[in-house]
This record gives sequence, structure tokens and C-alpha cells, in this order.
Amino acid sequence: MRFGIKNFIRKWVRKLLPRNSIEKELKVQIAISGVMDNAIQLWKDMYENHPPWEGKDGTLCTNLPATIAEEMSRLVLTEFELSTTGSQLADFINTQLERELTDLDIHVERYCAKGGIVMKPYVSVGPTGLPEKIEIDFVEADHFYPTAYNSKGEIMSAVFLQHKRMGDFLYTRLEYHEFTGNSITIVNRAYRSEKISSYNDSEEPIINYPFDEEVPLAEVEEWAGLSETPVTINNVEKPLFVYIKTAKSNNIDNSSPLGVSVYSKAVELIHEADRMMGQIVWEYDAKEAAVHLSEEFLKTDKKGKPILPEGHERLYRSFDEAKDKTVFDIYNPDIRDDPMFNGLNKFLKRIEWNVGFAYGTISDPNELEKTAEEIRTSKQRSYRTVSRLQKAWEKGFRHLIDSMVVLNSLYNMAPTGAVEVNCTWGDSVLEDTDKEYQRRWTMVVAGKLKPEKFIAWYFGCTEEEAKDYMPEVLPDEFPEEE
Repeated sequence: MRFGIKNFIRKWVRKLLPRNSIEKELKVQIAISGVMDNAIQLWKDMYENHPPWEGKDGTLCTNLPATIAEEMSRLVLTEFELSTTGSQLADFINTQLERELTDLDIHVERYCAKGGIVMKPYVSVGPTGLPEKIEIDFVEADHFYPTAYNSKGEIMSAVFLQHKRMGDFLYTRLEYHEFTGNSITIVNRAYRSEKISSYNDSEEPIINYPFDEEVPLAEVEEWAGLSETPVTINNVEKPLFVYIKTAKSNNIDNSSPLGVSVYSKAVELIHEADRMMGQIVWEYDAKEAAVHLSEEFLKTDKKGKPILPEGHERLYRSFDEAKDKTVFDIYNPDIRDDPMFNGLNKFLKRIEWNVGFAYGTISDPNELEKTAEEIRTSKQRSYRTVSRLQKAWEKGFRHLIDSMVVLNSLYNMAPTGAVEVNCTWGDSVLEDTDKEYQRRWTMVVAGKLKPEKFIAWYFGCTEEEAKDYMPEVLPDEFPEEE
């Protein structure tokens, strides 16, 4: 390997707002190391296909990090269902969740890429000016700074960043949640940057002084309803936000409460895969078939330079016959694509191992020469990776719903009542659905499984609901379970 992740992190400095400015403005101490700060920036830039090796040594950036994060998100959410039942309040919360979790797959993808995400519910007002609904802010890892955490590593206080571009200025809102005892104090501050005068390569504004001037929150319309003074909420058991981190060991900073990217242990391998892909493209370009033709047989322009056939400039290459003593030659060397793609595929398999995927997830599945037991073991590894992420999200959803109950009690949007959380994930990562269908149906036909149990499994419903799916037939027409 040409680089180590530690070198990447040391050299790749976070481009977002300087932490010392946040500490100065809010008079808080951020509980995150510079190493962790820069690691998050590295994972973010890799996800956006702008890693530190971009454009170097013929490397071709192939969006592998984004592919990994997207596939992990798909596996996590394939059979996901979340609902709340038990009362009018539960129905109200269920409505909020259905609306706010529409783009959950995108949020889970970015969570996988950056190592964690925050869900922060808040109350919004309707046209009448009264509290109407509970919305959810998803704050990504590069817009979130923890300031305190407990002995379990649970983040209790934090600063959240939100940006708004208006004209030639960038507005930044700092929202600070401080949890102490059984109370939460929320502080909101708004700032306007210096006038934007330049841009970087990605057309993002370059801001040297984002906190150039503090301004009223009302200067930005969507922040106008926030309190200019600190707000304290008493008699609460935990923060009104939840940080969900990936279920992977933090080997970047093991003292940090933050999570790491799902591809954090594959950074060097991803770099090598990008470099090898660049070599493969170069192999095709360098050995592109061509006709070498003496300049004697070509027309020349006003400067005496040979004119290649229009539209076929890549096919023909001219040379001086007097120097080369050749009139006509075909250039068509063998391309070493098979061994190069085989080498690349081996790196992709190694990336799958480090990420926690089953073989064939991003590598070529047609090149798998495994026994049935080896394939099952590979799927078990993927199942374990995904199930641990699902458990982290389920815990987060339960905290989120508890916070929504607290907000409802403060603003009385729905009558109080019991709230039962129903969260299911399925196990499609491990099973082959078609084979499982055949196996269970065979049991039904053989009288070893009740039809309603089969239908309940297939449609993901209760057995009582399954009976409504079944046609009206005589009892003896279905085999009984022994």
C-alpha cells in the first residue's frame, strides 16, 4: 500500500467550520479529537468521490465508497417496518413517522458512509400559528459536535450546525443542547459570513470567516420562530435527540464516542482498487488498435502537417517513411485485461471482507468457487454486520419516539396515551427467498405447516390477517398440522 489511513487523516484537514470558533461563540468545549474530526472529513470526501488520491498517478475514482454505503443501506432496510399503536397519541406519532421517514434510505446511506447520524425531533407550527406536527432533523456527522457523553459513551450534549445560502452570504445556525440532571437547555444563535467572493473546484463557496457577524434568527425566515433566548425543559430523562453510530469498533480513536464509517477499515484497499482501475483503463487506451501509415500517402495542411482521415483520427497514426523505412503497419497488441480484472476482483473481495459483506456483493459473483458451507458462512458475516446496524437503529428509533412523546406533552397536540413501538427487520440477508418459499410450501402440502402461517410469513402479516387472505374452502381441503 502506498498510503496508510493515518497519513490520509493527518493530511486531510476538515473543510467545515473551525471547531475553535464554535467553542468561542458558545463557550463550550467540544468532546471530539482532531484525528476523529479529520477522519469524518476523509470518509465524507471518499463518499463524494473526491478522495485525497483523486487525479494522482492515473488513479480512476470509481465511487466505491458510495456504492458500499448504498448497498449497506439497502440490506439494512430491505424488510424494515416501523409503526406505533395503542392510543390516539400513538396514531399521531405514527403519522409523523410515515411522513418524516420517507427518505430514510438516503439517511441510512450517509450514516453508513460517515459513521453516525443524529435524529432530532422538533415541533413546527401550522398556518394558525399553533403547534401542528413533529418534524425530524437528520444531522449528519460533519454537522454535529458532541460536547458531553456519559460512561456508556452515550452523547448527552451537543452542538448542531445548519447552513443557509442567501445571496452573497452564508448563514449558519448553531443549536446547542445541554443536558444536565433532569433538564435540557436549548440555545440557538445565527451568524452571517463575510461576503462570498470565491469558489473551490466543486463550486462551493469558500468562507474564511463564517461567524463574521451575529444576526437575529428572524433574518432567516425558516428560523424566525425559534427563541432568541435559551429555553429550558425540565423533568426529562434523556436528551431530545439521539445519536446513532455504526456498530463497528472505532480503531481511529478508541476513546471517542463517535462511530466510524462502514468502510473505515478498507480505505487503503479502496485506494488500491481505484489505482488498479486506472491501470486497466490505461491498458485499453495504450493498446488501442491503430493503423500506422506513411506520411507519403496522406494529404498535408498549409503547414505541411499530415491530415488524418476525418472522423478516424484515433484509428490512424502517421510516421515519416524516410526515417522508419516502413510504408504500412497494423498496431494491435494483446490486452492483458483478464489478469488485471482478476487482480482487481481479488481486491474487491478483500474490501468485502473488511466491510462485512458476503462475497459477490461488489465483486464478480460469477467468480465465486465456494462450497455451500463457505457461501453460507459468507452470508452469515453479512447477516451479522447488517443485524448489528439494525439493532443500533431500532434503539435509536425507540429513543426518538420517547422524545416525540415528551414534545407532545409540552405542546398538547394529541391526547396522552400508551405508545407501543413495533419495529421489524426480517432476515432476507441470510435466506434465499425463493428456496425458502418452496421449502415452506412443501411443508404446507405435506401437512406439516398451517396455511395461515405460510401466508403470514409471505406477506409479513399476523395469522389473523392471513386468514382474510385465504379463499373460503372446506376445512378438510387444507392439510392439518400434525
